[in-house]
Amino acid sequence: MEDVDVVVIGSGAAGLAAALAAADGGAEVVVLEASARWGGSTAVSGGQIWAPANHRMREAGCPDSAENALTYCRAAAPGRPDDLIETFVRAVPETVRFLEERTPIELSVVTAYPDTFVELPGGHSSRHLEVRPVAVGDLGVIDELVWPAPLFAPVLTNQEVFEHSLFAGGPPPLELIAQRSSAEVVTLGAGLIIGLLHGCRAMGVGLVRGCRVVELLRADNGRIAGVRAEQGGAARTVRARRGVILATGGFEHDADLRSRLLSGPLTHPVTPPVQNGDGLRLAGQIGAAMAYPGEYWSWPAYQVPGTVWPDSDATPQAQLVLPERLLPHVLWVNAAGHRFVNESSHNCAAAFAELDPNTHRLRNLPAWAIGDAQFRAKYSVAGIPAGAQAPDWLIQADNLRDLATRLGIDPDALASTITRFNNMAATGHDEDFGRGRSRYEHAFGDPAAAHPNLGPVGEPPFFALPVHPGAVGTKGGARIDRHARVLDWTGQAIPGLYAAGNAAAAVFGPGIIAGGLTIASALTWGRIAGRDAARTH
Repeated sequence: MEDVDVVVIGSGAAGLAAALAAADGGAEVVVLEASARWGGSTAVSGGQIWAPANHRMREAGCPDSAENALTYCRAAAPGRPDDLIETFVRAVPETVRFLEERTPIELSVVTAYPDTFVELPGGHSSRHLEVRPVAVGDLGVIDELVWPAPLFAPVLTNQEVFEHSLFAGGPPPLELIAQRSSAEVVTLGAGLIIGLLHGCRAMGVGLVRGCRVVELLRADNGRIAGVRAEQGGAARTVRARRGVILATGGFEHDADLRSRLLSGPLTHPVTPPVQNGDGLRLAGQIGAAMAYPGEYWSWPAYQVPGTVWPDSDATPQAQLVLPERLLPHVLWVNAAGHRFVNESSHNCAAAFAELDPNTHRLRNLPAWAIGDAQFRAKYSVAGIPAGAQAPDWLIQADNLRDLATRLGIDPDALASTITRFNNMAATGHDEDFGRGRSRYEHAFGDPAAAHPNLGPVGEPPFFALPVHPGAVGTKGGARIDRHARVLDWTGQAIPGLYAAGNAAAAVFGPGIIAGGLTIASALTWGRIAGRDAARTH
């Protein structure tokens, strides 16, 4: 049996931030990661950190305040626990400084990325931070350290993606990409994880992969006193003198938990296949209270046939729908041939949960992104570069009637929908769903187009890409207090147990109010948990 002060379960942003903070507080710490790769969902993400009122914003001439951020959060996510919202908002600037002081990470402002509902009171145009390129160094080979990035190697920053209009088909900076690839530096979520790993290692944190925790150990006095794990077919017990921190992510890859808990459809998670609900089960076993089990960080997704994760089950690797919802010359329709949502909105995937009261079936599934030759000439679709020959699996037709027939849609209904859409797109005013009105949408649109998010769909050949209900994580988990301590059903803290990231009940919801809020929450509550655990004796 091993003894340490703090056991951290999981190695994403929440787990590594917790380990770093606990070690900084003088604790002996070990991180137990169930998979063979570090970083979980964070490692394949865009790595944005939504951090109101941080010092990098001030340096960049983007003034902000905690009071403005609180006003925005209360307006955009009403009904959530105000004490936790305020704790997060006031702690996140400290978390930003902590990361820069204790790791090789240097953060910078993504100036082109506004809050989702920036027009609401307290909204801001530049609250997102990201890591500057981080050297992998002697940690190992990046492809063996973290899960592979979805589309391309993470060597460009979000700011550079915006500046080069890569979403909108701009030419990639090939020389810069080659230089960074040669130098073995990484950005985005991979860069964040690599920076945290460097920091944890420098602090003496024990880092263990391939070790899945299966049970929390409870002392006679009720305190969580350690964990029982499985590693390489053998049992492993680790005692925790000060605390155990759940940072295992969500449960989007567990089909049984999805079917029993989620309030809407989720068939194509885009995260690595390690989010199996371990934290939910471990917390449930010892009587932890749960909250928001039906919610998830919903996103639209597509699936390229044959694209899989490098796990033993060859789990299908779905991808986020981005150009196919944000750019001109594309629209979404359901099986009735009707549009049903502002495709460019941040929370567009919420529309997949709508029930038809007459049939008690999901009204908007199946769904397709319908685009034309103008789109294909300018932008990528399903990762296929602009102008490249389309693969056989991408549904195409020379006219809309044939396309509708192939999809099983009433041709007249589809034609009527596209005619109306085209008339509105030509004027830049979507009278049905308001597409293209928000600053969030404009930030991801085509700045060279007459209307950044709108353009007619009228030039053959036409294509149809199936759009699925996806997610970047679930939101249901153990209830926590402002110290990230897990609560029981009476509202009392369970001694020695903490939770952060998607293993904890989300503070914000039910939808998404800012990109990068998942990672910001993970880092901030992870740091709070680690700091408090280190103080416990």
